[in-house]
Amino acid sequence: MAKKGHVLLADDNKLVVKVTGSILEQAGYEVDVAWDGLEAAAKAFSLMPDLLVLDIEMPKIKGYQVCRLLKEDPLTSWMPIIMLTGREHQSDMFWGIKAGADAYITKGFQPEHLLEKVEELLSGAEEYREKKELSRKRRRKDVTEAYIIDKITDLLDRKLFETTILNDIASLSGSMQDFTETLISVFESLGKIFNYYAGGLFLLEENELYLYANKPVSRELIEETAEETLHAATGYAWSGEDSSLVERMILNEESLVEPTPEKRPEQSFAHIPLTSRKKVIGVLLVGGPATPAFRRDAPSILNLVRNELTMILDNARLYEDAKRMAITDGLTRIYNHRFFQELFEKEYKRAVRYNSTFSLIMMDIDFFKRLNDTHGHLYGDEILREMAALVKGCLRTMDILARYGGEEFAILLPETDLEDAVLTAERIRMAVENHDFPLSRGQRVTVTVSQGVTTFPAPDVQQRSDIVAKADAALYEAKEAGRNCVRFRS
Repeated sequence: MAKKGHVLLADDNKLVVKVTGSILEQAGYEVDVAWDGLEAAAKAFSLMPDLLVLDIEMPKIKGYQVCRLLKEDPLTSWMPIIMLTGREHQSDMFWGIKAGADAYITKGFQPEHLLEKVEELLSGAEEYREKKELSRKRRRKDVTEAYIIDKITDLLDRKLFETTILNDIASLSGSMQDFTETLISVFESLGKIFNYYAGGLFLLEENELYLYANKPVSRELIEETAEETLHAATGYAWSGEDSSLVERMILNEESLVEPTPEKRPEQSFAHIPLTSRKKVIGVLLVGGPATPAFRRDAPSILNLVRNELTMILDNARLYEDAKRMAITDGLTRIYNHRFFQELFEKEYKRAVRYNSTFSLIMMDIDFFKRLNDTHGHLYGDEILREMAALVKGCLRTMDILARYGGEEFAILLPETDLEDAVLTAERIRMAVENHDFPLSRGQRVTVTVSQGVTTFPAPDVQQRSDIVAKADAALYEAKEAGRNCVRFRS
């Protein structure tokens, strides 16, 4: 009668071996026995049984280590393993499952319970039949204890290396940095682990592509990395229809060098999707030398650290969002009063120290209370939002716009004298006057603003509050002059 399967039973207790072996043999299984951990591992490699029943506590090496070794090796990773223990300790079950065991049974079991587990695991044999047959063709019949010890040493070295990498990457989550600083730290950490030229991170929803040069490279090479990153993203729900709309940022532009007459090095690429809440949020790619070492190391290390990288970048985004909320006015999405005062203080101290110039514009929406009373606060809010966007479009990148309070805005103009500040204020006034602001049912309304302008340094300014007082006084003059105009105090 044909045997139902080949089982390797590993236990140092003769009574357990006798009872368990008898149960399996009577059920129609061929049984081989190992009396310690090293023998169990050696026989698993040489015999290639259909299933291994493995005691946790054994001489020489424990069952956990045997299980881990077999599950980590491509030749035996397919092999179903049932762990046996004499104690129903939660920690035993935890380590057994973490080592890769497929099932867990406490000694003193009913025979039918063991047989159910064996039959259940072997019923899926068709799934791994090809792997099993290939492994049996490649098996070694002369497996020694020394061979097993060498494999365990290699496994421990690899696990130590992986743990060190994970700890190094995970340590980044403890530093509170903004997103770009965190991303630079991530690319730097990867550069310590394996050799690569450049990397890219594409965020799908934000349509943002961040690029990093790990070595001095040409702009052509970084562009090649960019295109490869976007190409990789097309496999993860990104349409890729118009890559020209993608916002590209090189994190360390200073590392780019002029191209040389020499041929650009051939690159090999590795990438991983970054997943949050079961959704792909980005693609991380690195490009390095087209060598066997890079092709082997880069994909495996990226896959190893994928979860940690996602968590770190998620946390950096949350930190950045929280920081942005703390400094931003919730309605208009421009700086709030408190943060404006911080920036104003810095600009004032810088101007005092370096004898530089800056200007301040205080701006107020004319008859805003009347607009609110007539059309309602919801439309008043919409006017404030659109006003902020309109004014921002009239300013330079370096200029600072904030909601000062209610319908009043403050504008700080670094490196700007009074004449240019008045011109800026007039440009804003005209833009507002010529703009139709939205009301209900498709209606539009014209809005005007009054502005007061002043500049520092000035003889009568002794402290920062004097500057605000002068701009406020000029604003009052503009209102007294009939509104929709600019006045200044030199």
